Amino acid sequence: MIVAFSTSCPYASVAAISENGELLWSGSQHAPTSASAACMGLLERMVAEPGLQLENATLFLADIGPGSFTGVRVGVVLAKTFAYMNSCEVAGASSFDLIHPDETVVLPSKRGEFFIRKPGQLAIRSVELPELPYVGFGPGVEPAIYPSAAAFVSLLSKISPASAMQFVPEYLIEPSISVPKTPFKKIALGGEKV
Repeated sequence: MIVAFSTSCPYASVAAISENGELLWSGSQHAPTSASAACMGLLERMVAEPGLQLENATLFLADIGPGSFTGVRVGVVLAKTFAYMNSCEVAGASSFDLIHPDETVVLPSKRGEFFIRKPGQLAIRSVELPELPYVGFGPGVEPAIYPSAAAFVSLLSKISPASAMQFVPEYLIEPSISVPKTPFKKIALGGEKV
């Protein structure tokens, strides 16, 4: 059995796939700020099904982005952790491919920008939406189509498993973190400020 996670967008999803590519179970939950809790709840529902036990998994898959910085990391860490626990490999696919591998896909970036990936090309960032047709989600993109763990079914022949230790998200831009305006104060032993 193969277990897949997608957590790069406002919907967290989990899927169980047979070794020959048959979708055995899938679930999704709106979780814009709680992907880890949503995935654990979905896993509980999955393992309640006969024959779908995590110890039977031989491969774990995760959505490697682009998308929510924290969300992508949640799915990658879950896949790595379960793969490590089961002594098996892990692999991933981009959010673009989990929406549609052969069409122009649009995803929201930040500050009113979009990631746009045309078939056979590298993704770009743009403030303009491309000409139709395209699929995806974000401001002005209708209907919204989100990445889904169940979409791994059509991508199994294209993935390359790796060890859990080597598996990392794929970032298209630097994370937007800020440095504190006031530096942290160092505190010596005994509670005195230095």
